[in-house]
Amino acid sequence: MIDALVFPDSRDVLFDLIDGEGHLGKAVRAVYQIPADDYGAIQGPFPLALIYLTGGARGFFDRVDRATIEVYAEGQAAVNTLESISASIIGEAIETPSGYVDSIAADITPADVPYQSDTLNKATATFLVTSRPI
Repeated sequence: MIDALVFPDSRDVLFDLIDGEGHLGKAVRAVYQIPADDYGAIQGPFPLALIYLTGGARGFFDRVDRATIEVYAEGQAAVNTLESISASIIGEAIETPSGYVDSIAADITPADVPYQSDTLNKATATFLVTSRPI
Protein backbone atom coordinates (compact mmCIF):
# COMPACT_ATOMS: atom_id res chain seq x y z
CA MET A 1 0.00 0.00 0.00
CA ILE A 2 2.96 2.36 0.49
CA ASP A 3 3.33 2.68 -3.30
CA ALA A 4 0.00 4.53 -3.45
CA LEU A 5 1.23 7.40 -1.29
CA VAL A 6 1.38 10.81 -2.95
CA PHE A 7 3.90 13.39 -1.79
CA PRO A 8 4.03 17.15 -2.52
CA ASP A 9 6.23 18.08 -5.49
CA SER A 10 9.36 19.52 -3.86
CA ARG A 11 10.41 21.28 -7.04
CA ASP A 12 7.08 23.12 -7.24
CA VAL A 13 7.32 24.10 -3.56
CA LEU A 14 10.78 25.60 -4.15
CA PHE A 15 9.52 27.36 -7.28
CA ASP A 16 6.74 28.98 -5.22
CA LEU A 17 9.26 30.16 -2.62
CA ILE A 18 11.76 31.61 -5.12
CA ASP A 19 10.01 32.88 -8.26
CA GLY A 20 9.45 36.63 -8.25
CA GLU A 21 10.93 37.14 -4.79
CA GLY A 22 13.36 40.01 -4.28
CA HIS A 23 16.95 39.21 -3.39
CA LEU A 24 19.66 41.88 -3.31
CA GLY A 25 17.24 44.36 -4.81
CA LYS A 26 16.28 42.25 -7.85
CA ALA A 27 13.41 39.86 -8.51
CA VAL A 28 14.61 36.31 -9.11
CA ARG A 29 13.08 34.32 -11.95
CA ALA A 30 12.78 30.60 -11.17
CA VAL A 31 12.81 28.06 -14.03
CA TYR A 32 12.87 24.29 -14.57
CA GLN A 33 14.87 24.56 -17.81
CA ILE A 34 17.41 27.19 -18.81
CA PRO A 35 15.92 29.56 -21.39
CA ALA A 36 18.18 29.90 -24.43
CA ASP A 37 18.15 31.80 -27.71
CA ASP A 38 18.55 30.24 -31.17
CA TYR A 39 22.32 30.05 -30.65
CA GLY A 40 22.10 28.31 -27.28
CA ALA A 41 23.04 31.36 -25.21
CA ILE A 42 21.25 31.69 -21.88
CA GLN A 43 18.56 34.39 -21.85
CA GLY A 44 17.74 36.76 -19.00
CA PRO A 45 16.48 38.61 -17.16
CA PHE A 46 18.94 37.79 -14.41
CA PRO A 47 19.22 36.58 -11.71
CA LEU A 48 17.85 33.27 -12.90
CA ALA A 49 17.36 30.29 -10.56
CA LEU A 50 17.30 26.81 -12.11
CA ILE A 51 15.61 24.22 -9.87
CA TYR A 52 15.93 20.46 -10.31
CA LEU A 53 15.76 17.31 -8.19
CA THR A 54 18.70 14.93 -7.96
CA GLY A 55 17.23 11.97 -6.10
CA GLY A 56 16.53 11.39 -2.45
CA ALA A 57 15.27 8.81 -0.01
CA ARG A 58 11.89 7.53 1.06
CA GLY A 59 11.22 6.33 4.58
CA PHE A 60 8.18 4.73 6.14
CA PHE A 61 6.56 8.06 7.08
CA ASP A 62 8.37 10.66 5.03
CA ARG A 63 10.34 11.40 1.92
CA VAL A 64 13.50 13.47 1.55
CA ASP A 65 14.17 14.96 -1.88
CA ARG A 66 17.58 16.37 -2.75
CA ALA A 67 17.04 19.59 -4.72
CA THR A 68 19.70 21.60 -6.49
CA ILE A 69 19.37 25.31 -7.18
CA GLU A 70 21.70 27.00 -9.64
CA VAL A 71 21.71 30.79 -9.84
CA TYR A 72 22.99 32.66 -12.91
CA ALA A 73 23.80 36.35 -12.47
CA GLU A 74 26.49 38.89 -13.20
CA GLY A 75 29.68 38.54 -11.18
CA GLN A 76 29.52 38.02 -7.43
CA ALA A 77 25.74 38.55 -7.52
CA ALA A 78 25.25 34.86 -8.37
CA VAL A 79 26.58 33.45 -5.10
CA ASN A 80 25.27 36.38 -3.05
CA THR A 81 21.77 35.91 -4.49
CA LEU A 82 21.91 32.19 -3.77
CA GLU A 83 23.01 32.89 -0.19
CA SER A 84 19.97 35.16 0.17
CA ILE A 85 17.66 32.54 -1.36
CA SER A 86 19.11 29.91 0.95
CA ALA A 87 18.46 32.04 4.02
CA SER A 88 14.86 32.66 2.94
CA ILE A 89 13.84 29.06 2.14
CA ILE A 90 15.48 27.09 4.96
CA GLY A 91 13.05 26.32 7.74
CA GLU A 92 10.31 24.08 9.06
CA ALA A 93 6.55 23.75 8.49
CA ILE A 94 6.55 25.48 5.10
CA GLU A 95 3.28 25.86 3.21
CA THR A 96 2.96 27.10 -0.38
CA PRO A 97 0.24 26.89 -3.03
CA SER A 98 1.95 23.71 -4.30
CA GLY A 99 1.92 21.95 -0.94
CA TYR A 100 3.21 21.63 2.59
CA VAL A 101 6.70 20.38 3.46
CA ASP A 102 8.03 19.56 6.92
CA SER A 103 11.41 21.17 6.37
CA ILE A 104 13.99 22.51 3.97
CA ALA A 105 17.61 22.17 5.08
CA ALA A 106 20.95 22.93 3.47
CA ASP A 107 22.87 19.90 2.21
CA ILE A 108 25.62 21.70 0.25
CA THR A 109 26.05 25.41 0.91
CA PRO A 110 26.10 27.99 -1.91
CA ALA A 111 29.34 28.23 -3.86
CA ASP A 112 30.61 29.74 -7.10
CA VAL A 113 31.22 27.09 -9.75
CA PRO A 114 32.94 27.39 -13.13
CA TYR A 115 30.75 28.70 -15.94
CA GLN A 116 31.80 29.53 -19.51
CA SER A 117 30.71 33.15 -19.80
CA ASP A 118 32.41 36.52 -19.83
CA THR A 119 29.46 38.25 -18.19
CA LEU A 120 27.65 35.63 -16.06
CA ASN A 121 28.65 33.66 -13.00
CA LYS A 122 27.00 30.50 -11.72
CA ALA A 123 26.46 29.47 -8.11
CA THR A 124 25.00 26.19 -6.91
CA ALA A 125 23.63 24.74 -3.67
CA THR A 126 21.78 21.59 -2.68
CA PHE A 127 18.89 21.33 -0.23
CA LEU A 128 17.05 18.50 1.52
CA VAL A 129 13.26 18.85 1.31
CA THR A 130 11.38 16.62 3.77
CA SER A 131 7.68 15.92 3.30
CA ARG A 132 4.96 13.48 4.31
CA PRO A 133 2.17 12.04 2.14
CA ILE A 134 -0.68 14.32 1.17
